[in-house]
Amino acid sequence: MNNPASIPPPPNPTLYRTVRRIVKGWIIEVLFYVLRIVPLKNKVVATTFKGRKYGDNPQFILEKLRELDPSIDFVWLRDSNLQFPVPSWMRPVEYFFGLKPLYEMATAKVWINTHRLQKHTHKRPGQLFVETWHGGLGIKKVELDVPAFQHDESLIKELKLTCQQADVFISQSKHLSTIYRRAFGYKGPIWRCGFPKNDSIFTKDEKREADFREKYGFGDKKIFLYAPSFRDNFKLRENPDFSIYDVDYERLEKALQQRFGGEWAICVRWHPLKAWIIQPSVHLPSTVTDLTDFPDMQELITYTDILLSDYSSCIFDAALRRIPCLTFATDFEKFCADRGVYYQMEELPFPYARNNDELIDNILHFDQKDYLDRWDAFTRLTGLVETGHAAADIAGKIYEFMQGHQINWNELDDKTP
Repeated sequence: MNNPASIPPPPNPTLYRTVRRIVKGWIIEVLFYVLRIVPLKNKVVATTFKGRKYGDNPQFILEKLRELDPSIDFVWLRDSNLQFPVPSWMRPVEYFFGLKPLYEMATAKVWINTHRLQKHTHKRPGQLFVETWHGGLGIKKVELDVPAFQHDESLIKELKLTCQQADVFISQSKHLSTIYRRAFGYKGPIWRCGFPKNDSIFTKDEKREADFREKYGFGDKKIFLYAPSFRDNFKLRENPDFSIYDVDYERLEKALQQRFGGEWAICVRWHPLKAWIIQPSVHLPSTVTDLTDFPDMQELITYTDILLSDYSSCIFDAALRRIPCLTFATDFEKFCADRGVYYQMEELPFPYARNNDELIDNILHFDQKDYLDRWDAFTRLTGLVETGHAAADIAGKIYEFMQGHQINWNELDDKTP
């Protein structure tokens, strides 16, 4: 029988995980270089929100690209823990660090992404990487403009990797282009051509809307959508304060009827990245419809008559339709201190409420002309560009590249189509 005193202690689990992570990263980097012996294929690899959903800017670029060349092999990288559907003409591949996604990326002619690249990802000569990002005229600060981000070496490494390898960043405003330069440290070409996901905002599919209304039983009711953002401390172990979402829905509905008339369907859409924490914690009245699982926010905006948010960039997308948009934020001072903002709420064209009383008052006294005048002035100030054909413009350039043509992205730098 072994003497317990002679049995060596177990290895340090923290040290073991660190060594394992380093070795795994090294192997991935080596494989990216080894796979360069495999010829590049007529293939596009795309993902958004780090594989957490299908949609956003890449979706619409791929749809237009498929119209140009259906023979392209379209691959969508999907988080291995999520099994959301993708179109039948697209191959879903589980993300992140398996051999399969590594092979797909190493052999594709084109990458399209909305976020930072994963660590250890290396583009090879002859590949094109289009970074579309996912938020434009956002209120909340991002990347190196956020104090906490500046101290996270892992995120900084991802950001540098992304900026060093991107051939072009897609922008929809001078505001966003400035953020790319300062908060991302990006020095390459920026094409201010608009966001592909916003193209659909300028059109309305009446058949799809009819199906949507039938599915949720809305009939001819007007639609009010509350679509707030999340907070950085939304982690279960930190007991987040969900009272920031305490909208008085009963008073809200009465105010809508009084000011705008008609019957209203009140809806909520939580931020998809933190919905799994918010939904079980926030009780909604039976009269309120939760549309968090609706896959396309931009499509939802086309059905919306009034939108309410706090710090989400979706409010700027909705304002493109010139519908009434309002803000409701009870924690602005704290949010500003924790995350940081690019605008004071009063600087925005959207009537701002700090509590339910102010929200109801803003609805009852909403001035459409004043609101639109302020919105138009804001778009001029920020250099906003939305053409309605951004997806087609970007897909056209990608198609040219895949046909073997050289694209001088510098000629497009901060220019509109």
